[in-house]
Amino acid sequence: MDAVLLVAHGSLRAGGDATLSAVVAELNAAWKVACTEPPKVLGCFLNYGEPLLEAGFAKLAAMGATTIRVQPYFLFGGQYTRRDLPQRLRDLDRRWPAVGSVLGPEIAGHPAWTRAVMELALPAIDPPAPEQGCLFVVHGSRYEPAVEQVRKMTDRLREVLSPVPVATGYLDVEQPDILTAASNLYDEGIRRLCVVPVLLSAGRHTREDVPGAIGLFQHGHPDCTVVLTDHLGETTFLTPILHDLVTGGTVEAISLDSVAVGATGMST
Repeated sequence: MDAVLLVAHGSLRAGGDATLSAVVAELNAAWKVACTEPPKVLGCFLNYGEPLLEAGFAKLAAMGATTIRVQPYFLFGGQYTRRDLPQRLRDLDRRWPAVGSVLGPEIAGHPAWTRAVMELALPAIDPPAPEQGCLFVVHGSRYEPAVEQVRKMTDRLREVLSPVPVATGYLDVEQPDILTAASNLYDEGIRRLCVVPVLLSAGRHTREDVPGAIGLFQHGHPDCTVVLTDHLGETTFLTPILHDLVTGGTVEAISLDSVAVGATGMST
């Protein structure tokens, strides 16, 4: 492995690339300490950012990389990672025949990735409060692999957070949307709601759409307390997970098996 290209979607919002830049810096620093000849890590975007995938690939090739591990900075296996990214890599392989590209899995392909979601939810949960629930917000996709990964995430979180009720709300494509999912939990008796944006960047969805939907919910349900957490890109567990996805390791220290939430207490 000569180089790593961490590929995010991109955002039109100023500062939307800050999380990716921070992760790239952390990976470069970690490998500099651990390896005598550390791989060069570069961040790039499929859309709405600089450098784009093609420019990032070309830069690493010009630096002498003969193998580039292309790691999606995407949560789920939607059309961007399962269709668009492979197609664009095939074009790059033809353009740079001396450079071999290896495409890694999405973040949800790591067995411990849900622990990163839990890092956001656990501090926002108040164990003594009986009328509370958790709402996890995802983008949504028409692509079945992504739909299945979200379903598995929700099932796992429901299992670990039991007896706290858990629901998933979608920003686009799928139902229920955020307002409907939150209202459904309210109808079940929830009066304290933890909302976790399972989103990687600080773009429009994170900064505007999620707070806007939650604001509408609060306007119609003033007796429900809402705690909105940071988005997933802010967690400390993503860097070691991405390191593992690139190197083929396993983050045993963040297994969900050690996390439990009970009716009277919580442990991590």
